[in-house]
Amino acid sequence: MLSRVADSLYWIGRYSERTESNAHILSTQLEHMIELSTEDKNYEIEWETIIKICGYHNEYSSRYNGYDLQKMIQYLLCDVENYNSMNSMVESIRMNARNTRDILPNELWEEWNDLYLSIKSKERKDYSIIATQEFLYSIRKASLTASGIIDSLMTRDECYLFLKIGKWLERAEKTAIILNELLEQEGQLKGDFTATFSLQLTHALEEYTRRSRDRSNRKVLNFLIGDLKTSRSIAFSVQKIKEAIIEVENGKTEVYTADMFEALTELENSLQIDTTLLSTEQCRKWVKDIREQCTSFGPIFSKTYYLTPPILVP
Repeated sequence: MLSRVADSLYWIGRYSERTESNAHILSTQLEHMIELSTEDKNYEIEWETIIKICGYHNEYSSRYNGYDLQKMIQYLLCDVENYNSMNSMVESIRMNARNTRDILPNELWEEWNDLYLSIKSKERKDYSIIATQEFLYSIRKASLTASGIIDSLMTRDECYLFLKIGKWLERAEKTAIILNELLEQEGQLKGDFTATFSLQLTHALEEYTRRSRDRSNRKVLNFLIGDLKTSRSIAFSVQKIKEAIIEVENGKTEVYTADMFEALTELENSLQIDTTLLSTEQCRKWVKDIREQCTSFGPIFSKTYYLTPPILVP
């Protein structure tokens, strides 16, 4: 498979996962915001955290003053200068899908192309919560439908594997970012908010609730980082990435993959730590290290297979 084809497939996987994840995160925050007053100290803390997770806070602060709801929604949904905005990501997915149309199911191309054309045909002027939630619903529906098409219609070959590696790497990195950012705010938020909000933003609340009633931060961290049974955990994503890479390499370890497998093994080892044995400060450092390992693995993987490296923003 040509590296340019692998590159497009990898980024379709990453952007598709990021689009669905960011849409869910923003939708969750909008629902929760109804309970808050703009005078509540949690209001700014929460939105600052959401912008750090879904965009870039320094960039946002340099162009917008304060946390006006319409400005934040505009930045996260359709700001052309924010390449992580919903519109920008859908355009990137469509561009990469167009580059690989001959190897993707036609239904997958149609799903993303229809969404792209729908967005392009409408100039957003209504940034109300209701209108935004409707838009986010259409984004999530298209993302989940596309994921189902991939699993239902694609041959399990290298093309499928590169798509999946992109998806799982993006999910692992996003979960690490969410946990790191929320732990930075621990102590400033009410009660078990950090744990509950982590579960809500990672779309793991229902699954966790079925398995445990303990909402302590440490239990939730163990669940979202090291639990191999939940598809939202970092450990589960890393396991899937490793299985896919081994399949791509036909079970062999070549010289050019040595750095990649070493980084993957280090990340796996970092995940299997019981947080109940760590102090609060040690816990924050551990999660920060995991985030850095997840983020740095993308460029290592890209270098190994001559792909476009991710843009890393401090």
